[in-house]
Amino acid sequence: MIFLYKSHKSYCKTCKKYYMPEFFCKGKDRCTFGHGFKSWVVYQRVALRLPYHLIVQDSVEMFDEPISESSASNFLKNLASQYAESERILLERILLNPFVYSDETSINIQGVNQYVWTFTDGNHVIFRLTKSRESNIFHKTLCGYKGVLVSDFYGGYDSVDCRQQKCWSHLIRDINDDDDLWESPSDTEYEAFSLEIKKLVLPIFKAIDQYGSKKRHLNKFKKEVDRFYDKNIYDRSFYSDLATKCQKRFERYRDSLFTFLEYDLIPWNNNTAERALRYFSVQRKISGSFFESGASSYLTLFGIVKTCRFQGKSFLGLVLKAS
Repeated sequence: MIFLYKSHKSYCKTCKKYYMPEFFCKGKDRCTFGHGFKSWVVYQRVALRLPYHLIVQDSVEMFDEPISESSASNFLKNLASQYAESERILLERILLNPFVYSDETSINIQGVNQYVWTFTDGNHVIFRLTKSRESNIFHKTLCGYKGVLVSDFYGGYDSVDCRQQKCWSHLIRDINDDDDLWESPSDTEYEAFSLEIKKLVLPIFKAIDQYGSKKRHLNKFKKEVDRFYDKNIYDRSFYSDLATKCQKRFERYRDSLFTFLEYDLIPWNNNTAERALRYFSVQRKISGSFFESGASSYLTLFGIVKTCRFQGKSFLGLVLKAS
């Protein structure tokens, strides 16, 4: 399909200059390619995760339209700028939720390790890119938040001024997969301690499966938690280094391991944030280094993509309607 654009060139007597409509003055790419085609290019890059050289090939094969990789990159940056306000609204929606999931993963950008962070409530998602793993990103993004932050055990989260729920999936995985455990398979003291943890949490998780995360069903387990701490954590010494390490972890995070017992609908794991970041983890394993210049633009749009997927909506349909 070929479009022909026509316009009159006018003359301003005050400025003593000729001028054309703004559409014709925004650069060659904006005149040559329509919004639908540019949306298709962005969809291929962000939603389908194709590299630019394949998008360029597909453009020729499907539309007989040659484009450069730099043009495709500019399409992404231009569309991301249009969704900057949408990203701000997504963050507002996230911070209105009684809980927020957060997680991070490292990525390699041109040989330099950086970090992608996600913040989500399970329906809305945003991503942030930082050069280091410092906690400034939490204070900036979660400033004034009064809900519950659901996260893993990275120490930087501890500085956030709000209630927190540590991820039990991470904790259980760490207990089961501890490297030291494989070197000490006969550590009966640690094995006994692990069984005490299982006896504590298994009935809680069964109650959540049956009744949901409702505090009226979970409050009764607070006494069991107190008994567990009195028996296994407070004023008890272990000979096992593994048991001692686990004991200290339970003591340090006493106030954030069982927050989900005190509130309705607070999740006990951080799996939703891990789902949002899974693409970056897989991509890192496949190609090691990735990301082009304009990574922040990519993350803005990828947040829109993930939000659409969490809500069962079409990202391509969304951007096409924005024309």
